[in-house]
Amino acid sequence: MAAQVIQPVSNLTKVLTPEEVFAAIDWTDRKSIITCFPVYMQEQLASKKSLSKAVNIENFDMKTPYGDAYLLKDTELKLEPSKRQVLFGANATGKSMLFHNMSNGKIKDFPKHISMHHCKELENDELHDTVLNTVVNAHPFRNILLKCEAKLKELVESGDAEKLDAWKDNLNWITFQIRTIKGDTTVERAKKMLRVLGFDETGQGRLVTALSGGLRMRVALCMAFMIEPDLLLLDEPTNHLDFPSVLWLENRLRGYPGSFLMVSHDRELLNNVCGSVLLLEDKQIKYYPMGFKEFEKKKALEDKKKFEEIEKFLIKNQNVDPSTFLGKQKADKKAWSDSYYQKQIALAGKFTFPTSTPLDNPENLAPEDISLIKVNNVTFSYNPAEGVFIFGDPISFNVTASTRVGVMGPNGAGKSTFLKLLTKKIIATTGEIITHPNFQLAYFGQHSTAELDLENTPAEFMGKSFPGVAAGILRQHLAKTSVVGQLQDTRMKALSFSQRSCIVFAKLTFVCPHLLILDEPTNFLDLESVDSLIAACNKYKGALLLVSHNRDFLKKCATHYLSVVPGQFLLFDSMKKAEQATYTFINEMEDGASAGAIKGQAASALSAGGGTVHASQKGANFVEVEEKKQDADGGFVFSGTIAAAPKPKPAAAAAAGAEKVFTEKDKIQALWTDGKWYGASIKKVDVAAKKYTVLYTEYGNTAAVPFASVRAAVAAAPAAAGAKAAPAAGAKAPAAGAKAGAKK
Repeated sequence: MAAQVIQPVSNLTKVLTPEEVFAAIDWTDRKSIITCFPVYMQEQLASKKSLSKAVNIENFDMKTPYGDAYLLKDTELKLEPSKRQVLFGANATGKSMLFHNMSNGKIKDFPKHISMHHCKELENDELHDTVLNTVVNAHPFRNILLKCEAKLKELVESGDAEKLDAWKDNLNWITFQIRTIKGDTTVERAKKMLRVLGFDETGQGRLVTALSGGLRMRVALCMAFMIEPDLLLLDEPTNHLDFPSVLWLENRLRGYPGSFLMVSHDRELLNNVCGSVLLLEDKQIKYYPMGFKEFEKKKALEDKKKFEEIEKFLIKNQNVDPSTFLGKQKADKKAWSDSYYQKQIALAGKFTFPTSTPLDNPENLAPEDISLIKVNNVTFSYNPAEGVFIFGDPISFNVTASTRVGVMGPNGAGKSTFLKLLTKKIIATTGEIITHPNFQLAYFGQHSTAELDLENTPAEFMGKSFPGVAAGILRQHLAKTSVVGQLQDTRMKALSFSQRSCIVFAKLTFVCPHLLILDEPTNFLDLESVDSLIAACNKYKGALLLVSHNRDFLKKCATHYLSVVPGQFLLFDSMKKAEQATYTFINEMEDGASAGAIKGQAASALSAGGGTVHASQKGANFVEVEEKKQDADGGFVFSGTIAAAPKPKPAAAAAAGAEKVFTEKDKIQALWTDGKWYGASIKKVDVAAKKYTVLYTEYGNTAAVPFASVRAAVAAAPAAAGAKAAPAAGAKAPAAGAKAGAKK
């Protein structure tokens, strides 16, 4: 959408809509055309000299959304061009507010010629279109340029000789602007970027509103890198991402040509891509021109030294008059010292658990061997009648009182489905799940904060959750999660996502569970809170099941690692082994493994990220391949079903002209994984292997297929009464099991 343009009318200022501005343009006048451009481009084009992309605002103040208190006071906002920066600070210091004000033009004296984009979870008004269209149409300047180009082409074709030269000249200039921002290659770049993130052609055609939170964040990141602004604001970009997507993001940020300012709880990402730190503390912005790892060390030493100096000052000045300057200085220093001390205590005790009740043990087992949840030969499908399964092969798993397992795998492969089966949020299609009769379960899901009543205060929420418990005890427990003072009586709609997460944890930890399930618990937590959660999990004596993309969190808290990918359900004793098993199929997908290799074929045809059918979701066109997994590397033996190329029916094989070898000049159709024929062209012939490399002509898919899966191109026959028409050559191949994907 184009930015609104302000034009003077008499002595008043009228805000015109983009449509009104566009209709009023004189298409022979380039200056008039520029009035519909985004403000930053108007400023750049109006300047006769190169404009600096630096930001340097002195005496900078920023208040809370209600304007009742200062978040930043008498400080400087400095952003250097082409810098990779971290925005760091404790909760409620103003990080999100600063991003909001920057991206919405609410900071006085912020340079108007700097293009900026705030990358965050997509809003409701951004969910109405397909994945591909959402990314392609993300660039506001490109959108306006395309409208201008279309209008000028229309005028040129009208043939008005008097204005023709001016129109042609402006059309050439608009075309040049499109090429300057790489707008002529947007569609190709968007498709490539989406494919790397797991969106195949079918996934690219899905509505964004139908995607999970993780897939939506991938779309948001693609939008940001398609816009490629001068200053990119990244607010927790790893939230809901899987491990491969985090690595992709890291590589994109390493090569980013502009500046970015990032808030993230992923310490490894910050260490690898950022070169300087902006710290929000004591209502000031403090600058550290160093990597994040060096910053953490320096900041810890600074705080310790400051605390020791203040303690000496307080001992020396115990009896000063509070009305004097020295007395005021003492009060300020004591407040900082108290805050620092309380912070250390809070971090040491945050997310702590009380003692759990003993479990019934009629079999006289060792306490750590008592089974809490036993999964026996379970399969699951959202729609068994269609034969499409999340877990098509029976899975078995035993959660004991000593289980500490990290669950790994790409988004959409079945991790959350597995956890929902354990917690009986969904029911197994076949098999059984046996639970201990008196064990206590606590479950923190990816969207647990969405279940909060935002009109309640944290104190009210805890009171309703534990009726009969003294309010003072509940408030003390809330305080352990850093929800203290006035925050306890503030409506939750005014709190940050991180603070809401802490409130959910307060409920989960008030009564100690025997099994704690955490599904992406680090989303929206700051780094210090993540460290506290790691410490608490290591002190916690019960069973743990953890789903997280945070590598530090998994390494420090789990002892075994469950790899869940399409067609595979394996447990390993090291994270490295689990990573290799978990992401092999993704590498094969990105490398374009041939269809002759079953794993690579399953990956390329059935990408989990694109929302198409998983390899274990067996439909009529899948064949079973038994793949025995050896336990030499710490894995348990399972047999898995993975997708392979459909076996043509005898009639289809005959129709394909199995005896004939086609050449690159022949017009052909090739069989797709849904069992239907689509227009294609021969790119390579392998006579020895009896395979063609074909290009599905309209949609650009390349695959290796057997001779029997290729036939001469034929016209679509008229449909018989009551029958569905066969797809025309070149029609887009629907993903197998797309209906099941919609169900999810």
